[in-house]
Amino acid sequence: MSEQITTKDLQSLNELMNFENWLATKLKYYSEMAECEKLKANFENMAGTHLGHHKALLDYLKNNKG
Repeated sequence: MSEQITTKDLQSLNELMNFENWLATKLKYYSEMAECEKLKANFENMAGTHLGHHKALLDYLKNNKG
């Protein structure tokens, strides 16, 4: 039996999810603006990492919605 998530926890998770999504969006934008292929690839990689963080938080919420 999992413990219920408190309102404060939900607010914190929401803030983290918003931050991860915002960061991924910014990094994707930077990758589109970059002229250097190596830099472009690094930005895309970092954007993917932060999208993964966002998905992990979302999955956590789905699995613990009590």
